Amino acid sequence: MTYTVIARCPRTGRLGIGSASYTMAIGAYTDGAVRPNVGVTMTQGAPLQRNNHLAIVSLAQGCTPRLALSALKQNDAHFDYRQIAIVDREGAAVARTGSQVRQTCGQRIGAGFVVMGNMLSSEKVLDALVARFESESQADLDDRLLAALEAGRDAGGLKGNKGPLPERSVALVVWGNNDYSDIDLRVDFHEGAIADLRRMYADYKPTAEYYEERARHPRNAIPAMEFADMLKKKQKEPS
Repeated sequence: MTYTVIARCPRTGRLGIGSASYTMAIGAYTDGAVRPNVGVTMTQGAPLQRNNHLAIVSLAQGCTPRLALSALKQNDAHFDYRQIAIVDREGAAVARTGSQVRQTCGQRIGAGFVVMGNMLSSEKVLDALVARFESESQADLDDRLLAALEAGRDAGGLKGNKGPLPERSVALVVWGNNDYSDIDLRVDFHEGAIADLRRMYADYKPTAEYYEERARHPRNAIPAMEFADMLKKKQKEPS
């Protein structure tokens, strides 16, 4: 009951994940899933969180995504219950949907990205994720990931035995070249989680540069409240 996009930006080398789920706190399953200049991964369906760390360590040691996936298989007696995607720092990608993952499920592999999902309303959700992600090729990676999740929702999203399921949690995680994330935004338990994240993202993104600069040069930083007022005033100005 989750759909996910993992990707590497070919322009900047940034790596990221966008994931939406009926499950609570899907962002918890992105722990250890991204390492700058190494790669990005995600396991869902029946998530096994150690998979993230093992896949990233394998990539860091020089394994290809396919070899990293093989390492996961060798260390998992319940491999067929997992849906796994891996993208490395060069954009090479691999994905696998186990035979025991709940229908409708599947994955798509593109240039430097993977989309995958389970308990979907139809495979049109996967196609919508791909189409929207590819259509936003000039946008920032975080914009592309969030837009893809919106497209998946609008194409039918999730479905259980009794009908449509709402996306109750969502995560947007992007790393650049620093040893900390550029973006790490989450909604952990609320129907309409993707729309909630969009509202949060619209407010957060213009402030990200301010908080980065404040951390580097706190002596010269204006108070956050003053910056927020300046931003609000600027947003009201006619374009």
